[in-house]
Amino acid sequence: MERINILNKDKSGIITLKSQETGYFVLDLKDVKFPLQIVVQEDSNIDLLLLNISTGADLNLELKDRSSLHIAILDYKETNNLKITANVGQNAVFRAHFADFIIGKCKGEIVVNLNKEGATCDWHLASLCEKKDNKEFDVSVYHNSANTYAQLDNYGVCRDEAKLVFSGICKIVNGSHGSKAHQNAKIMVFDEKSDGVAKPILKIDENDIEASHAAVVGKINDDHIFYLTSRGLTEEEAKRLITLGYLKPILQGFIDDDMKNKIESLIEGKM
Repeated sequence: MERINILNKDKSGIITLKSQETGYFVLDLKDVKFPLQIVVQEDSNIDLLLLNISTGADLNLELKDRSSLHIAILDYKETNNLKITANVGQNAVFRAHFADFIIGKCKGEIVVNLNKEGATCDWHLASLCEKKDNKEFDVSVYHNSANTYAQLDNYGVCRDEAKLVFSGICKIVNGSHGSKAHQNAKIMVFDEKSDGVAKPILKIDENDIEASHAAVVGKINDDHIFYLTSRGLTEEEAKRLITLGYLKPILQGFIDDDMKNKIESLIEGKM
C-alpha cells in the first residue's frame, strides 16, 4: 500500500493520481481542510482506501477519460456528515463501497455526474443503525451523455429506535440514448420503534434507455429466526448471523484484510 501524503498537494490544493497499472493508495483524511479535490489522470486505474473521514468532509473527484477509480470507505465515528461529488469522463469508471457504522446522526450526500459517453457509476452502501441513530444517505446520478451506466445498491439494517433513510435520483437527460440506470434500496427493520425509509426516484427525459428501481423496507423474517433458534442459536445470535449475511457483501470492495476483519467485528459487536 502507498500512503498519500496530503502535504504533497500542488499549489492549487489538488491531489493528482496516476498509474500505468493498478495503483492501491491509502488516504488519511485526519486534519484535512475541505473541500479536497482529487484528479485521476487518463488511463489510470486507482484503488483508494479512505481513512478517518471527519465531520463536514467534502470530496470532489474528477475522473479523466478512460480512467478508473475505486474508493473504499469505512466510517464508525460519532456524528458525521460528508459530501462526495464525482465527475466522470469518457469510458471512465467510478466505483465505491461504503461500510457505515457511524454513531448518532449522519447526512451523506453523494452526487455522480456521468458527463461523457461510456461513463459508469457502480455504488454500494451497507449501513447499520442502532439505538437512536438517525441517518440519511442521498445518492444521485446524472446521466449527461449517451451510453452511460449506473448501478446503485443501498442496503441497511435498522434496530432499537434508530431511523435510516435512503433517497436519491437517477436522471437521464434528453439525448442520453442507450443509457442504463438501476437502483436498489433495501432496509431490514428489527424492532417496532425502528424506522426505515427508501425512496429512490427516476427522472427520464429520453426514450431509448433502460431504467429500474426497487425499494423494500421490511421486518426481519420470523421464519428465519425460528429456523436458526430451532438449531440451537439464541435469538440474538440468529439476528447477528442474519445481519452479517445481509451486510457482508460490502466486504468485496475492500482489498485490505485488516479492514475486512474490522467490518466483521463491528457488525458482530453492534449486534
